[in-house]
Amino acid sequence: MPATLSSLAADARQAMHAVVQIHAYGFNQSSIPSILDPRFPEPAHWRGSGFLIDLEGRPGHVLTNAHVVRNATRLQMMSLPTSEEMFALEIVGLVPSLEPDVALVRLTDEALEAFIERCGGEIPTLPLGDSDRVERGTTIKAIGYPFGMAEPNISGGEISNFIAGDPDSAERLVTDAAINPGNSGGPSVGHGGAAIGINTSVVADADNIGFVTPITWARILIPQMLEHGETQLADPGACFQPNSRPNATYLGQRDVEGVIVMRVFEGGMLDVAGIERLDVITSIDGAAVDEYGNLELPDGQRRRTLYDAIRLVPVGEDVKIGFTRGGEAKTARVPAAVRPRIDVASQPLIEKRRYVEYRGLVVQELTLEIAGAISSQIGADFLSGVEGRPSPEPRLVISFVMPGSEADYLFFVPGSIVLKAAGKDTKTLDDFVNAVNSATGACVIETQLGGIGAFAMNGNGEQQAEIAVPPTTPG
Repeated sequence: MPATLSSLAADARQAMHAVVQIHAYGFNQSSIPSILDPRFPEPAHWRGSGFLIDLEGRPGHVLTNAHVVRNATRLQMMSLPTSEEMFALEIVGLVPSLEPDVALVRLTDEALEAFIERCGGEIPTLPLGDSDRVERGTTIKAIGYPFGMAEPNISGGEISNFIAGDPDSAERLVTDAAINPGNSGGPSVGHGGAAIGINTSVVADADNIGFVTPITWARILIPQMLEHGETQLADPGACFQPNSRPNATYLGQRDVEGVIVMRVFEGGMLDVAGIERLDVITSIDGAAVDEYGNLELPDGQRRRTLYDAIRLVPVGEDVKIGFTRGGEAKTARVPAAVRPRIDVASQPLIEKRRYVEYRGLVVQELTLEIAGAISSQIGADFLSGVEGRPSPEPRLVISFVMPGSEADYLFFVPGSIVLKAAGKDTKTLDDFVNAVNSATGACVIETQLGGIGAFAMNGNGEQQAEIAVPPTTPG
């Protein structure tokens, strides 16, 4: 066997001592009944993987995928050096959108003390490698606990491709190494035993196509997680279209270069930089941008988009943007910033979902999750019928009507957009609660389609409504 393969196998065997199996107990964020009626979240139990890392004197931290720990209320881990003993974990931070799919958890203080003792005084950790230097054909070992195996599993393969970022997803690596359910969150290691990525997912029905989250994202996000618990990636805050010879000529360009700005979102990064619609972005931090929005990199081995280039800059650090306006070359320097809200928001975290239960109505601020759940029930795209979409303004939706309740008697139906309560405009749950509780007579609720429902004053002479959150007591 060639020495390099033998060395990688030995590195992987050493690395697996730092790989842990994560047991998560929590709630199913995809349960349609629970999305529409958040009073009753659906319990769930799942497993994944992770690996211990050294954070400069902060022992006991585990890197994993966000989807492994998202919506977990209780976390435990086991490792090869400590047999089947379980140790409690707590979440430090995660990326709720899973783009990129990164989370950081840590052993609780009590668990850390016990874990160190069981490990003989020294915790095994994995160093973080450099995913930017990975090439097609780079040999790797993917380590994890697929299908709940009691010991780490090592599968071999190569980095076979790269998937560049786009407006909605982050850059990722592609591998032919086997990644199965339960592998998620474990490391992909290269020669030397450093983690170059986090095993993330496999494509169903595909032959040897799996995705690995580049370790670069972890390097960017870990400091944010340690300091704030939350994560933010920069975004240009704009939409683009490819350039072409006719359009370049029309825009005053001598050559076809750069990508055309179609739309600038108010308050976004390009807006702050003074860049306008029909400007042409020609470079990001000195790297030329071609007519398709891709960076012209020196090695030519890996495609990266301008979205990748901007996301790789920590929020707050300056980005130099080259562009043309009317054929004249210009530059702007602007702090990297997050994307402003331009449409219906997503809320995958159950603990942050808020609702009001009012006399048989369950009212929530509209999210993509609620829209998807309603769409699945009516067999059509719910959002296409929401007047005024897209819009960054919040909207209230009746997500559930309790059968036999006063609201049911008033013929309210799930999916109705609430416009007013007690004669007052209601866009947020706070608006709704304040309006209902200030009503001095019948509280009339009006919907977008023109329907009404008049709730009579209750027996104690006052309306009562309050904002609640789903019960998420640890299981």
